[in-house]
Amino acid sequence: MSSAVNDRRRINGPARSVEPIYTATVMDSVAAGRSDGRGLDHMRPIYAKAGPISDGQTTASASGSAFYEQGSIRISCAVYGPRSARKPNARRAHFVCDFQYAPFACSKRSHTQSTDEHETSLWLSNTVGPAIRLEMYPKSSIDAYVTVIESDGKMATLAATINCISLALADAGIEMYDTVAACSMGLRDSQWIVDCTHQEDAECSVLVAYMPSVDEVTGVLQTGKTTLEVHEQGVQLCTNVCVRVYAVICRALQASVE
Repeated sequence: MSSAVNDRRRINGPARSVEPIYTATVMDSVAAGRSDGRGLDHMRPIYAKAGPISDGQTTASASGSAFYEQGSIRISCAVYGPRSARKPNARRAHFVCDFQYAPFACSKRSHTQSTDEHETSLWLSNTVGPAIRLEMYPKSSIDAYVTVIESDGKMATLAATINCISLALADAGIEMYDTVAACSMGLRDSQWIVDCTHQEDAECSVLVAYMPSVDEVTGVLQTGKTTLEVHEQGVQLCTNVCVRVYAVICRALQASVE
């Protein structure tokens, strides 16, 4: 009789997913031809967990870690720090994010970090960094290492990455002004669509990173061209959805300490 063998290197799938709470709107009744039947302002179900992915699994020497799943998107993040920085006289901590795709995450992937990944790492550092109280950690550095295990929609994957980093920072006990929640939208037929998949990726997309408790936007990223009025409408809609994502992140943090 053969015994079961557990592969410690394999990340087990989530036991359950949590869908953000939606309020009834006019857009809810319009599926707009989406392949999965979602409404225009509906996100894919979210599973988020702070700390080790499964019982008995640890991230060596990591101060905090998190796993985030949104539909087919799967991301893991490990946070190290605060630890001694290279500049011993710095009055503020230095936050650095390292963003990489797993070799099997996308159809095209090089063995070394591409220019796109390097630019994304810098943008993530500038977007999540304002939420951290860096002045509380002088002469220190805080590093976040993100691995995209599976990607489905470029802007949606980037938004999910921000949510995963925020969850890992909170798990590491890093002092923050607020947790950053992010959401992305694509413009199709003059209508904004929330959480676009790879098949739904539009020429014009917008991503917003938002701190609901302090009502501040830490980052906005847009691809494509549109009018100022349409852009402002997309940013406002993203901000509203970020509040829902924020609630999911808070529930995941509460579950990690229970």
